[in-house]
Amino acid sequence: MNPQESPARRRLRERRERAALAAVESGLGDLWTGRGLTPDAEPTWTRAAIERAWSIHTEPDALLPDDCPPGVLDSWIEARLAERGVGGVVHVASHVRPRPWLECRLPATGWAQRVRGAVEEPWMFLSLPLGRLVIVTEAEHFFECRAASA
Repeated sequence: MNPQESPARRRLRERRERAALAAVESGLGDLWTGRGLTPDAEPTWTRAAIERAWSIHTEPDALLPDDCPPGVLDSWIEARLAERGVGGVVHVASHVRPRPWLECRLPATGWAQRVRGAVEEPWMFLSLPLGRLVIVTEAEHFFECRAASA
């Protein structure tokens, strides 16, 4: 937050953030458990793990051509998380400041389309008990999957 932000600008920003968060929550539908992490509850290791994953020295763990059909992308995302044991109850990045991580209960299959429709990429999935983070993003000509650990 900007200490020089006027009260009116702060209220406007907060209203926009609440609306954006409500849209993400609505898009996730019954995947969202109603819980999530506020910025102060985010595990300290996640920022460093995200930075490591984005490092130019870190190669993607998996690639998928970006001209693939949406259903192929959905299956690919679900398979990448399953390979890493990330499933069940996970936190999905909302990219909205008041609640950056939303707790979701992901079934074994069939959930990626809803997450992609509700949340803009990069799609990030955090497994707190396992200390694992999986990031999927679109790069030039490919979707990339990167994984990081605590």
